[in-house]
Amino acid sequence: MGHEVKYPEGHVLLRKFHDPLPVVDRGEGVYLFDTSGKRYIDGSCGALVTSVGYGNKEVIDVISEQLARVPYVNGNHFTSAACEELAALLCERAPGRLDRAFFLSSGSEAIEAGIKFVRQYFVDAGKPAKHKVIARTPGYHGNTLFALSASGRPRYKKFFGPLLSEVVMIPTPYEYRSPVQPYEGAGEDYYVAALDEAIRREGAHTIACVLMETVSGTSTGGSCAPKNYFRRVQKLCRDNDILMIADEVLCGVGRTGTFYAADQESFEPDVMILGKGLNGGYAPLSAMLTRTDLVDVIAQASGSYMHAQTYINTPSSIAAGLGVIRYLDRHRVIEKSRDTGDYLRAELKKHFAGHPVVGHVGGRGMLAGLELVSNKATKAPIPRALKASETLNRMLLSKGLVSWFNTGQVDGTEGDVLVLGPPLTIKRAEVDELIAILRDGFDAWYAAFSKS
Repeated sequence: MGHEVKYPEGHVLLRKFHDPLPVVDRGEGVYLFDTSGKRYIDGSCGALVTSVGYGNKEVIDVISEQLARVPYVNGNHFTSAACEELAALLCERAPGRLDRAFFLSSGSEAIEAGIKFVRQYFVDAGKPAKHKVIARTPGYHGNTLFALSASGRPRYKKFFGPLLSEVVMIPTPYEYRSPVQPYEGAGEDYYVAALDEAIRREGAHTIACVLMETVSGTSTGGSCAPKNYFRRVQKLCRDNDILMIADEVLCGVGRTGTFYAADQESFEPDVMILGKGLNGGYAPLSAMLTRTDLVDVIAQASGSYMHAQTYINTPSSIAAGLGVIRYLDRHRVIEKSRDTGDYLRAELKKHFAGHPVVGHVGGRGMLAGLELVSNKATKAPIPRALKASETLNRMLLSKGLVSWFNTGQVDGTEGDVLVLGPPLTIKRAEVDELIAILRDGFDAWYAAFSKS
């Protein structure tokens, strides 16, 4: 095996068939090294995952200790000290009355578990007509079938449409592309009214829940809702006996400046979904949080929650979450990351806000997005046929910067967003290095792109 692999070499089913992939060798802090010795700064934590960096011995030690004790038990047979401790840690700092935790392996799985929990709750509460889910577009909740159904990414329907479920869609609060201004005020009214209209149209008696990212992730480059949006959404839901599911798989566990993104929005979801930064990339782990009073309804009717997977409440994976949270707390990582995240986004605005193809620099905490456009005055996207995101991403990787991108945020097809979200542990000097590589790669890409 060489230093790169490209389909059809080897036996791995690679996701991308036309790009050679470097063979990674090791990671250290915010850096990755391939087998040729080339160093990359991970500007996106892979897929916004590696919150406490690579080679974190404190986290590794917690996992190793648990592996030596017992790596796996089925959650139907046993609980564990690790499971009980992590559940307590998450619930103690959760908003509202979230006081029960259920652990799975990925964000997609936890979304599925949350939707099924809400549906079972209403059936057991004697309200079987309440089955519809309201979600938002653009948005993303995962790649399993119902999670994908609830994701505002129409391009997937070309392949999977016949397999997907019907989900009621409303627009995501999207500051850069809001059809009304000012965003704080008129925009808030517009987006809340969209939910109100959907509830009236569908009938509250048919709606089980609304599913929303607390801070929109890669779909918009970190767009945040107007200040009072979530409080007004919560009132609409409570007035209509609809449960709120907060998807914090990407934006939670410190990524947007507080442990839960909901802490900055002053609302209390009925179900919360966590993943990515919860495990820091050290083991597959996600979580669904909910309330005892909802669980009690199921306990008194069905007697059990009708959802199980092989790796629910797995001790070795849960140890990764314990290690990450202990590290975050011990070193005050989230508090420090707020300042570093502000610095990152300020530097991005300083160097890129005036660029001819950068329409907007957004985000919160250690999450930032650059939206690429062909015309800054009209906000017209770059034609998708030019594959701006893909070519830019390849250029940045060649320069030694790992980034993330999304396409289709404008109308389901058109649109390009470059997303950055380095480890919460990144230092200012490393941010400067990231910005320098980004500028070099961006300039090289634009020079070639503008001639195409």
